[in-house]
Amino acid sequence: MKNSRMVARSVVALGVSGVAVTGMATGAVAVGHHTAAASASATTCARHSDDAALARKVSGHFHGARLGNSVDAQQIACARAIVAGTKSIGLPKRAAYIALMTAITESTLHNHKGGADDSVGLFQQRPSQGWGTVTQCRTPEHATRTFLKHMLADYAHGGWKTTDAAKVAQRVQISEYPSAYADERSPAKVLVNALWDTKTPPTKPAPPTKPAPPAKHHPKKVYKNVWAQASSYTKPSGGRKVGVLHTGRNYFFCQSKGSEVHFDGYRNNWWLKTDDDSGNANVWVNATHVSGGANDARIPGIPAC
Repeated sequence: MKNSRMVARSVVALGVSGVAVTGMATGAVAVGHHTAAASASATTCARHSDDAALARKVSGHFHGARLGNSVDAQQIACARAIVAGTKSIGLPKRAAYIALMTAITESTLHNHKGGADDSVGLFQQRPSQGWGTVTQCRTPEHATRTFLKHMLADYAHGGWKTTDAAKVAQRVQISEYPSAYADERSPAKVLVNALWDTKTPPTKPAPPTKPAPPAKHHPKKVYKNVWAQASSYTKPSGGRKVGVLHTGRNYFFCQSKGSEVHFDGYRNNWWLKTDDDSGNANVWVNATHVSGGANDARIPGIPAC
């Protein structure tokens, strides 16, 4: 099957992940997963001692058009990483189910070194189109968080929770094969049910439990449009540059005054706290890169820190 290219994302001004060489693009692995090509072209996901046993337990209890009816320990390890990536940003089980369905379709849970054009990783994300560096796209948990962040941006009002999962996957990936995701509902459901509540047993006795500190109020996320790519910093003024925030719809927690920045004819001494696209949490970007503000003025609708 000839590889086809996806169109650019209009919502977040990013390209989309390509389709997997052994999955959506060529159809070479239509059933099953035990192919020399698949293992030779992929890097491993971090293994857990229970992965082989879990692979045996779930195999035969599902069927997918690409995944077939069985998985091996390495595929379980990659699925486990996707679940961990989902939990790391506080999203529920349904988000992990959607991410697993997508990765199964794109890569049959193989962390590919390459793919169509410059596509890599479990989700076949393209570094050239703003999905992160090659290393980030091939890091399972980071790739998962990136996929889910785009999902949240595409469904700013939480519509992903009630929209058909296959349609959600298609909206994020913008694939030429929109019906392909639904073919992997069965394995995605079995794997998320098997992995969501599992915990790694501690290697040594846990220390005595201390009373939890009082919960701190965290500002509500407010979505705004980022019209120009922004650098992120550890502080609103005098901080260290740590990453980037791409153009498109993005959430912010709050804003605070800091050093004044001049950019493209604008100036502003207000800074917005967010999670950037380089994987850094609670970092700061200047208001000159966010739509809706004026010179040295706050961005409307975002509370003060």
